Amino acid sequence: MDRFVPVDLDEHHRRVATRAAAGDDLARAAAADVAGQPPLTLRLTDGRAWSYVPGPERPSERGTGPDAVAVVPGERDGATVALLDDDAWHQFVHELRTSYGLLYAGLVRLVTGGFDTFAHWEPALRAFWHDRPIYDPASVATFADVDGSPLDLACRFPAGTDDARLAHVLQQTGYLHVQGVFSPDEMATLRAEVERLTAEARPGDGTSWWAKDADGHEVCCRLIYTGPRSPAIAALSQDPRVLRLGALAGVPLRPSDDRLDGHSVVMKQPGAVEGLADLPWHRDCGLGGHPVLCPGINLGIQLDAATPETGQLHVLPGSWAHSSHQVTPGAEASLPVVALTTEPGDCTVHLGHVLHAAPSPTGTGGGRRALYVTFVPDVAFEVVGQWQGYNDVIHARDGVVSTSSSRAN
Repeated sequence: MDRFVPVDLDEHHRRVATRAAAGDDLARAAAADVAGQPPLTLRLTDGRAWSYVPGPERPSERGTGPDAVAVVPGERDGATVALLDDDAWHQFVHELRTSYGLLYAGLVRLVTGGFDTFAHWEPALRAFWHDRPIYDPASVATFADVDGSPLDLACRFPAGTDDARLAHVLQQTGYLHVQGVFSPDEMATLRAEVERLTAEARPGDGTSWWAKDADGHEVCCRLIYTGPRSPAIAALSQDPRVLRLGALAGVPLRPSDDRLDGHSVVMKQPGAVEGLADLPWHRDCGLGGHPVLCPGINLGIQLDAATPETGQLHVLPGSWAHSSHQVTPGAEASLPVVALTTEPGDCTVHLGHVLHAAPSPTGTGGGRRALYVTFVPDVAFEVVGQWQGYNDVIHARDGVVSTSSSRAN
């Protein structure tokens, strides 16, 4: 695919050197973000290398701070040196893999320095390479409703809310809570289908994920590709209410029925201690695939009430349009985190690039279930084959990203 053609290291960095020296707000923010970090060198296996060197602290018209990032050929003393082959460089620069995606696949070797420094530099690299700003939590103070009034970050919208207002809020925050989209009778039908599929699920069946509780018992924490086994669930992809919410991103997206987990059900299991029942802060493209998967919409039909006791979706407002560092345990206290409290029949809508988490329920009773319909761009259907996830694609052919439209059996 033309958008993923190989990128020459030298030509790319000559352009980036000019971009980094621009002195605009984006470049200054990137320089501030890496202030105090060692230089970073990206070296290819053919020996070519370019280094990113933080500028000194010195007075400027905006006060004392880091001046800029210098992008220079070769290596610099004290730099963290990341060694990549041509394929890994190609995947990294296109964001088909992130720094973490390279690490987990064994495609980067830190010749000097540590991975933490390499990862810390990535938001600045994305700013210079893709003009994507670095997340500033203070930006939420500027969010406004359509009438210009300050936006309540935990706002709930009735199902009949005007599309323009919903889109306006989604494209600022990266998430929505829409109330009363589905009726109690519809919820009863969908819950019955989910309970049937859960009873049929078995570890290793390829259509479910499992966790373990403190006693070592396996518990089902997710169902995937439920549509082919449930006409009622499959029909959601054509439901006008679902399609309406899936269109709010402002770009053409399609329901992903037969790839990227299809119609999936997240089940919060109180007491789960092992497995993927409780997800930490992440983006759906956290290991890679941003130009393939984003912007994407995850529409969660809430089958049960979401509370701290049953488990909730947590989101970081506005983070969807930015790069950011990983949210570490305890950092939530200083961030504008929103926990979505919902009722059965409500829908949550969140963009895949928004930072979100699904912490464990605080109660000991029943957990929460949410049925997800995912919307993705056309390119995802070109890159990801039927019954595949994005990770299946990037691990195919000995770790080389395939952009063919081949299908899995």
